[in-house]
Amino acid sequence: MALQAFAYVSEAVEGIDGPGIDRILAEASNFNRVAGVTSVLMFDGRRFLQYIEGPDDGVAPVEQRVINARSHQQMRELARGEVGTRHFPRWTMASARIDPDVMSAIIDADWTGFAASAPVDGQRRVGFARLLEVWTGVSGELEPAAVTLGS
Repeated sequence: MALQAFAYVSEAVEGIDGPGIDRILAEASNFNRVAGVTSVLMFDGRRFLQYIEGPDDGVAPVEQRVINARSHQQMRELARGEVGTRHFPRWTMASARIDPDVMSAIIDADWTGFAASAPVDGQRRVGFARLLEVWTGVSGELEPAAVTLGS
């Protein structure tokens, strides 16, 4: 079965706090587990960026849940499509708080698909490759320890 992926950025609603984010993460983790979906969520204090992967019949209901969530607004799709492998196979919902400048660099990069590597010759960097760099760090180790966004 082919795996599908979806990435988006959105604006957090005013007043969202640590316990609210923790609740969102716990509920999303449970929902994703049942749907067979894995995901990572980044937050810079005002914007969310999420990458979701899994079978189409799992990604579709998760996407609808995200669209209907009241915790964010102005959702904008960055990319969607088929992926050859899961990049975060053990995380139903990992989270990290990141610097706003790092978030902007990821969002502003080229999101034409889900290429896992970026050109090194000074060309425009690929958005998904930048997202992976945040999660793998310099070592390239997949799935370092997650950092909780909320409390």
